[in-house]
Amino acid sequence: MTSLLLRTGVDMVDISRLSHMIEMSGEAFVESAWTDAERLYCAGRPERLASRWAAKEAAMKVLGQGLGTISPLEVEVKAAEGESPTLVLHGHAARQAKRLNLDVWSVSLTHEGGWALAFVVAAGSMSDA
Repeated sequence: MTSLLLRTGVDMVDISRLSHMIEMSGEAFVESAWTDAERLYCAGRPERLASRWAAKEAAMKVLGQGLGTISPLEVEVKAAEGESPTLVLHGHAARQAKRLNLDVWSVSLTHEGGWALAFVVAAGSMSDA
């Protein structure tokens, strides 16, 4: 018999604080935290960068691991205007998801009032044997 495995993670980011971190750290921080595709889509808009940072943190919570174990570049938010975002895992993050039997991912992003929030849900199956 197989049971559904469901894990969730949520994270919230102060947009002005993240903007300040970007200003202080420069391009090196941006390149180490967001993929080329994410940076292109966000076009420097701090609220978009912040919501993706929140998604990365939320996904790490789902995986039971944090920064240092998983690189922010290993959790990527794919998006196109007018479409729902999707989450793609790379490297260690993908291996951890496979180890946990998590193979279906959903992400929701929002930003308002100076805050960005992401909610991540992962599902898979676990054997009851």
